Amino acid sequence: MRTGRRRRSDARANRAALLDAAARVVLRDGYAVPLDKIAAEAGVGVATLYRNFADRDELIAAVVDRSYELVAELARSAARSSAEPLDALGGFFASVLEHRHRLVLPLLGGPAVTGRINPHSFEISTALQSVIQRGIANGTVRADVGAPDIMVAGAMLAQPQLPPQAWEVAARRIATLLLDGLRAQPDQRPLPLTFTREEFSAAITDHPKAP
Repeated sequence: MRTGRRRRSDARANRAALLDAAARVVLRDGYAVPLDKIAAEAGVGVATLYRNFADRDELIAAVVDRSYELVAELARSAARSSAEPLDALGGFFASVLEHRHRLVLPLLGGPAVTGRINPHSFEISTALQSVIQRGIANGTVRADVGAPDIMVAGAMLAQPQLPPQAWEVAARRIATLLLDGLRAQPDQRPLPLTFTREEFSAAITDHPKAP
């Protein structure tokens, strides 16, 4: 009995490791990366990869689905939050930025499954819209904002345009600017620190499209 549970636990761990590795490698090296490279990144053999996924398409589809699940949980967390609506949306942006290394999604340049809308996309939209409606109702969020605006903004933050450390700085400022644009009455909240011109020039010179 214990051996059976151990095998199932190992199988779940291997599958999770493969999904994590696939996300990292695909974001770093693109979709054409050899499957044996993904297996090596996960610390398992290619045979283990094929025991879990029939082919590349099935593996990538699983990575995309897990990415939707993660963003749906982040959106539900924002909807459950007792914070002010704009602060809840700010928390959503911060969480998307934190987990961007695991996100392989159509809005982020990932593959779409033809003829199929991922059901988690409706969960994401519904949860974010509930936060927006709270903000509209209490007069803190402009009335013409919708969930798609937040989803696109989150996708923008999740796609680094600078090397990782520089993007952390830039993205926090951009998120603050985005949130200010959502306010019914912008209050000119101070922005986080930015770069000097010299630091920014060095960052864009160095930038190889960091994951």
